[in-house]
Amino acid sequence: MPPNATVILERVGPTALIHVTGEVDMASEELLRKHLSDARAEEPSSLVLDLSGVTFFASAGLHVLVDLYHDATAQGVRLLVVATSRIVLRPMQITGVDQLVTLVDSVDQAMAHS
Repeated sequence: MPPNATVILERVGPTALIHVTGEVDMASEELLRKHLSDARAEEPSSLVLDLSGVTFFASAGLHVLVDLYHDATAQGVRLLVVATSRIVLRPMQITGVDQLVTLVDSVDQAMAHS
């Protein structure tokens, strides 16, 4: 089944910015992991994961976030996650993932802190 998500990676100075739109689930997990791996390979000082365009957020997304947190921490990369919708925030709150990652309200806010 093809993923119902779009992932775009861009570099803004020392920051890797990853925009995700659509559904984050098992079908899109591999696509998301590939882009995150590509971003980390560029050795950014900060990584901003923009989930503001996500319309569905399954447990696969939570697994990706936890793995990303551990990888970023091990590399000394600051991780900021843009999340504003209940669709994304609620699963993170229920599982405690919101306590691992730094949540921000907008890409602008994330870039100001990166």
